[in-house]
Amino acid sequence: MNMALQILEHEQYINNTKGKPEFIVLPIKAYQQLIDFIEDYGLGLAMKEAENSKRYSRETALRFLDDED
Repeated sequence: MNMALQILEHEQYINNTKGKPEFIVLPIKAYQQLIDFIEDYGLGLAMKEAENSKRYSRETALRFLDDED
């Protein structure tokens, strides 16, 4: 089963007065897994983007960081 589907296995819906889903209630463990999943996905995207970025020497990077203070 897909990881996202496993995380959302025990969700509950709260409907508005018209019967349309308005909120979702998750067990705290499922919520934390969902947050971790999203963070990992974002980190993966950032790493992929960084692969093609310009690289700096350690000294240049540290100098750049010192200039921001």
